[in-house]
Amino acid sequence: MSATASTGTTMRAVQLDVWGGPERLVVRDVARPVPGPGQVRVRVEAASANAVDRRVREGYLSAQFPLPYTAGSDFSGVVEAVGEGADLPVGAPVFGALWPTSGAYAEYAVVDAALLAVKPDGVSFEQAAALPVAGITAWVAVVDDGQVRPGQRVLVQGAAGGVGHIAVQLAKQRGAYVIGTASAANHDFIRDLGADEVLDYRSPDLPGLLADLDLVIDGVSAAGLAAFYPKIRRDGLALSLFDPPLPPPAGIRAQLVATAAIADGPVRPRLAALAKLVAGNQLTVAVTASYGLDEVATAQETRVRGKAVIIP
Repeated sequence: MSATASTGTTMRAVQLDVWGGPERLVVRDVARPVPGPGQVRVRVEAASANAVDRRVREGYLSAQFPLPYTAGSDFSGVVEAVGEGADLPVGAPVFGALWPTSGAYAEYAVVDAALLAVKPDGVSFEQAAALPVAGITAWVAVVDDGQVRPGQRVLVQGAAGGVGHIAVQLAKQRGAYVIGTASAANHDFIRDLGADEVLDYRSPDLPGLLADLDLVIDGVSAAGLAAFYPKIRRDGLALSLFDPPLPPPAGIRAQLVATAAIADGPVRPRLAALAKLVAGNQLTVAVTASYGLDEVATAQETRVRGKAVIIP
């Protein structure tokens, strides 16, 4: 993937002409976007690598995205141009999500101002870029759908991942007893985030080690989520972060935390609340790897602890 340096009317962007594997990603010069009414153009300082971006590249929701497709769902940067009616000024440091559109893996992005929040002092552009998709998904799972209360037992499958490591912290802040699963190499990381108990996701009888769960948040697989149904208390909830879960037995609920939830409800207040926690050292956003635009394919195919970011 390569492209020449951009000019005043163009920009470098990571695009797809055909859905498929990482080899389909191409960096090229494209026209610099112009903000419409209610929109702003942001000079991108950092963007985030998400599982959903990889799935979209492979054709997930392909009917929603025309080709050529500029990849990337969330980012941070500085407002450079403002469309009519947009309520963010030129020069404002911002972060947010482009979902249900795309275009974060580029030097500039145009987005509805309502999907952005002002980045507070004390939060880096890298942290801010890593927060929108993972943070709002975790917020919806723990706060909105899960409605976690003190004393509840919460299992987070894939607790070292982008959504998982934030969900662990949000559930703990709400007074839950939090159990996280991850590889042995990530156990100390999850304990440091506040988990009360950490289990190896490779354990052959992982469900057998658990009981009396009020909420399961599964960032691994919808099929695997069903193995925990017998361990969930009556009126408990199982949440899948990827695909619709298998039907649960009577007495418990199971549902998908859809990526579409990112753009549902009050996006800016959610982003502001999450960033305030980060700025106040009450929430850790673990950015553990960074890549350039020419390395997006590697970023999408590499599993990291916490989050990886793209620096244009």
